[in-house]
Amino acid sequence: MSITIPTGSYIIMNATTHTYLNVFNFQAVPGDIVNSVGNRLGNDIWNVANTESCGVTIQSFGTGAFLSFDQSNKSDTPAGSVITSHSIYPWSLQQNTAVPYAWNIVDKNTGKALAVHNDSIANAAQVLEVDNLNNASRAWLFIAKEPIPGTN
Repeated sequence: MSITIPTGSYIIMNATTHTYLNVFNFQAVPGDIVNSVGNRLGNDIWNVANTESCGVTIQSFGTGAFLSFDQSNKSDTPAGSVITSHSIYPWSLQQNTAVPYAWNIVDKNTGKALAVHNDSIANAAQVLEVDNLNNASRAWLFIAKEPIPGTN
């Protein structure tokens, strides 16, 4: 049986760190993707949609930019940086059986999964692409969130 995340707005929380996927300080494209202890603003909220051709799109509610990976931007790792983009970027969600109701967010181009650097709980710790393993540090929970006007 295949389960999908319904199209909607979510706070995306890492299962190990209990921190949220975030666009750092509402940066313009290319915005840096970090974890957040939770500011309840639009840069912690993501619009997730299943698409016919590219898997899943993940778009920042606060900036309108898409979650992306840039292999030419070496500011985070030699492999590249998790950032925002104006272009739709393909992701897939793979069930993570190490944590109930959790998903690995997997880059369809690289096959790598998102994780918080060193499982840090510090606010603004870097989100990186790492090997796609079935463990809690790669697991993300999608918590439905109704965006509040004026929070972006």
